[in-house]
Amino acid sequence: MDRREIVLEVIESNPGIRFNEIMRITDIRNGTLSHYIKKLDDEGLIKVSTTPRITRMYPIGISPEEEKICKILSKDTPRKIILFTLEKEVVTSKEVKEFVKKSSSVVSVNLNELFEEGIIEKRYDIPSNKYSLRNKDMIKGILREYYPTMREKLSENLIEMLGIRV
Repeated sequence: MDRREIVLEVIESNPGIRFNEIMRITDIRNGTLSHYIKKLDDEGLIKVSTTPRITRMYPIGISPEEEKICKILSKDTPRKIILFTLEKEVVTSKEVKEFVKKSSSVVSVNLNELFEEGIIEKRYDIPSNKYSLRNKDMIKGILREYYPTMREKLSENLIEMLGIRV
C-alpha cells in the first residue's frame, strides 16, 4: 500500500481527524503529508474543513450533520457524554458528572455545547434537567461505521461503573 492509500484509509477510518493525528498514526512527515492531503483533496477523494486554528479531514460523501457529529466525537469529554447518553437514553448533569469524572462547570459547558450544536435535547425538569440525544439513529450509524470499538468500550465502562457482574 502506498502512502497516498494509507492517508486515505486513515481519513476514511477516522472522519474529522486532524493533521497532527494523521502524522502520528502514519509516521509520515509534515511536508509529505501535506502533499498527499492536497492531492487527495484535489482529486475529490476527501473533504478538508478548515476553521480558525483547526483543520479536519473527512471522507467524501459525509453529510454536514455527520461531519458535525464526527467532530464532536473526536473530543474526549463530549464523546463520553454522547456515549453515556446513548446507553442510558435520558441523563441528568449529575449523572454525567459522575460518569465523566469532571467538574460541574466542565460538564455544564459541554452539555451546553452539545445542546447548541443540536446533538442533545434538554427537557427542563425539577430537580434536574434531563438530556437525551436528538438523533440517536444517526449517531448509532456513525459509531457502527466509523468507531466500531467505541460502543464496546463504553459498555464495559458502564458495567464497571454501575457495579454489574457479568
